[in-house]
Amino acid sequence: MIQFLKSTFLWQFAGGFLIGAIGLFALHPASTVAAATDAPTHIAKR
Repeated sequence: MIQFLKSTFLWQFAGGFLIGAIGLFALHPASTVAAATDAPTHIAKR
């Protein structure tokens, strides 16, 4: 277990996962957040 924790494979995998997570949040389009907050309601205006 200690040898696995010191392995470069684990650190490269964790680093790639971290970079991917940062990219996912950084490149997430802002229009989907705005569209979710401006969702139409079921109440009809008269």
